[in-house]
Amino acid sequence: MVLVSFDRQWRMNFLRHCLIFFGLLLLPSTVLGQTTVYLTPAEALKLVFKDSKEVVSEKKTLSADEKTAVEKKIGSKPAKDTWNFYIARTGNRVDGYALIDNEIGKTEPITFLTAIFPDGSVKAVEILVFRESHGGEVHEERFKKQFAGKKADNPVRAGQDINNISGATLSSRAVSVGVKRALTLWDVFYGKK
Repeated sequence: MVLVSFDRQWRMNFLRHCLIFFGLLLLPSTVLGQTTVYLTPAEALKLVFKDSKEVVSEKKTLSADEKTAVEKKIGSKPAKDTWNFYIARTGNRVDGYALIDNEIGKTEPITFLTAIFPDGSVKAVEILVFRESHGGEVHEERFKKQFAGKKADNPVRAGQDINNISGATLSSRAVSVGVKRALTLWDVFYGKK
């Protein structure tokens, strides 16, 4: 009788462990701890505007006509109407602008910052949070530096204008789409003055 009970207990434990193991495989990567935080928003702003005296936040809202223009230029709808830009200043001089945004990689959002010079060209791209198990190579400088100097009128397409990183194709596309959106929004809000 004890032998049968032990055998049954062993089978139950084995079954329980199998269910836990296979259940973990089905969980999203964020639950499994695949999220990598490279920079906080404050750290990223300080990094890209280290010589500026102040960085202030400014909310901008797209009008219906502006939204249509942005959709046409980027080829998709912007996720929202209101955007929070950061403006770096030293005295009365504007040193640059930044937008912190999210774009879906394979299944999870990638949070990144696009820093823009006053002339509308990309100063830097910084990955703040990467939430996928693959594709984190977009954080590497060799990928991010490809965006430097790009403007709203330049094509910014991964695999064509921006070299993809092998094994990070979807992440490369996501960051490229996000940078193009940031440049287009900057152009609408600040470039037409």
